[in-house]
Amino acid sequence: MLIKLFTLYVYLQAALCGCSADKRHSGFTSLRQDYKVRIQKIGRLDSHILESSGLAQASDSTFWTHGDSGTPGVLYLFNLKGELLRTVALPLSNQDWEDLAQDRQGNVYIGDFGNNTNTRKNLRVYRVQPETTALPDTIRFSYAEQAAFPPPLKQRHYDLEAFFFAGDSLYLFTKSLALHARTTQLYTFPAVPGTYAVAAQDILRLQSPVTAADIAPAQNQFALLGYGRLYLFQLSPDAGVSFGGKRYCLPVGRTGQAEAVLYVGPGKLLLLNENRKMYLITIHKR
Repeated sequence: MLIKLFTLYVYLQAALCGCSADKRHSGFTSLRQDYKVRIQKIGRLDSHILESSGLAQASDSTFWTHGDSGTPGVLYLFNLKGELLRTVALPLSNQDWEDLAQDRQGNVYIGDFGNNTNTRKNLRVYRVQPETTALPDTIRFSYAEQAAFPPPLKQRHYDLEAFFFAGDSLYLFTKSLALHARTTQLYTFPAVPGTYAVAAQDILRLQSPVTAADIAPAQNQFALLGYGRLYLFQLSPDAGVSFGGKRYCLPVGRTGQAEAVLYVGPGKLLLLNENRKMYLITIHKR
């Protein structure tokens, strides 16, 4: 109940306050200052897809998604009309699946790392090939800084709902549940089976908890989705993934409690919310 009340509080604050706090505290620029922006509602997912919480590309016109914790351990294939094309049952339980990523070889990575209470010791990512019957691989990890399960309330920075694949690694962005010190921490490890204890590579104060992430096809930008906000970060070719580049914020309160984001082309991002609504955000440089 406390988690749900906190989520409602954060969402209402995001919807009402926009990006002013992120500009003031963390150096964000309004996306509309440099870009023309269009936000369209383009459809609704089939009613059999419950609590969509992750997105990955399957083909040029089809996509994978999955449900949140407590829903079946399946991947759903759908198109931009929201039509359910296929349901793939996996030999996995959905403890708390939160996001999807994909690599160039067609592998899909399932982030079973939701950790609202900051007590989990079995954080993992599954690597699957939905179009085959190959058994899933498992990547296990832990946070090197976390010593208590759960830590004190002011240090509960170890929930996680967002990641993407880039290069040969996975990049993960935590969702802080600490009311007075909201940040996201960046972690990374190789996208191969193994067990990793990872330390934070970067940290940034954000007004909204992070619910999803993706990287642009050109690898020159990545997106973090929050409650009522979309954050975009510019990347330089030799800098790697970090918060060091120019950063933008776009209020997206009309999209509701959005939990999934995916680049579907240059300057085009698909958003899904927990009520199955689908939105397309298009940005063009002014």
